[in-house]
Amino acid sequence: MYMDISAVKLIIISLFLFIFPSALLTLKADKDVLLDIHQICNSSPSQCLLEIDGKLRTTPFKSRVWFQYKLYQFDALFRLVELKKLKTEIAKWIDKEEVPLRFKISIYILYAKIIKTEGNHTLGDQYLNKAINTLNSVNEVAVDPMIIVQIANALNYLNKNQQGYDMLIDLEKKYFKRNNVMFKLELYENLGHFSYRLGKLEEHILLRIKAITWAKQQGNIQRIATAVYNLARAYQMTKEYTQAIDYFDQAEQYAKKSANYFTLSMSKFRRSEIEHNRGNNKKAREYFRLIDKKALPESSDEMLNALARKIK
Repeated sequence: MYMDISAVKLIIISLFLFIFPSALLTLKADKDVLLDIHQICNSSPSQCLLEIDGKLRTTPFKSRVWFQYKLYQFDALFRLVELKKLKTEIAKWIDKEEVPLRFKISIYILYAKIIKTEGNHTLGDQYLNKAINTLNSVNEVAVDPMIIVQIANALNYLNKNQQGYDMLIDLEKKYFKRNNVMFKLELYENLGHFSYRLGKLEEHILLRIKAITWAKQQGNIQRIATAVYNLARAYQMTKEYTQAIDYFDQAEQYAKKSANYFTLSMSKFRRSEIEHNRGNNKKAREYFRLIDKKALPESSDEMLNALARKIK
């Protein structure tokens, strides 16, 4: 697939969602070794971190395979919300020129997300635009759909929601019959983000359901926890609280199994919100006390404090 690079500015990922692992499938190396690390890093970010250091040490430094392993490491740190460590690792590479195109675009977007989480939105937007400009600087490039999803995610962080939505809807139509689990999971997760931001709340629910279907096929319990949590949030937004509570309960069970403490704590936070909205502040306080604040980034403090004041 070829893409008009001049159009990338018009079509150029919150959270929670990245696509690096699939890139290893295209590498021409020891297929058995690649498949093993691919399976590990897709099924368990924590196990991925244990395994990937050995792979990095035994793989030729700065080789194509080495850079792909490095992206596995970055992705695992991001999913485990170890943002300080991730920022330190990315900072070693952020301004290096002699790195693969996919690697450079990926770390620009990751770095931008971390910086924006810290509150530096101006610098974060600069790095998101660097990702776009890096792709623009290539005269001709075959852009696979996974990179397009990545660029769409950058649009999400730049609040260019209609552009990102339109681009991914076109991508969905074009690759409707494509049975690539990682691609479809990332596609529907990101489409879900855009539909919510555009106020398409009923469509938002349908997209979250599709994301769960692909997350379960992928088999990563942590990703399933996140997908189920997102569906619960979609029902919460439409004030369908019975369904929301049911899916928050499911998300908590998946989160416990995968040690996904971020999603577990956010589910407790949302349950507290629901009870407050129902007028039951006593129950809201009970859920609020169950939140593990250490599992949440510092950027969550304002949100937590605001709810604490409401239910006091």
